[in-house]
Amino acid sequence: MKLLTASAWAEKYFAEGSRPAELTLARWLRTKKLPSKKVGGTWFVDEDEWLADGDELVRKVLDEAG
Repeated sequence: MKLLTASAWAEKYFAEGSRPAELTLARWLRTKKLPSKKVGGTWFVDEDEWLADGDELVRKVLDEAG
């Protein structure tokens, strides 16, 4: 499991100018459209889970690689 802050995740996977708005990102986190955890007051995106998108084989490969 690799956790990224929500803002770091957005910076990594979206080009400048195409990143979702903060409100949109917050809604995705609250409604679990993104695999995430809230620790204290900070949201983190589970990058490996997001990349696997429910695929067990991909999840297994990512677990072994990292």
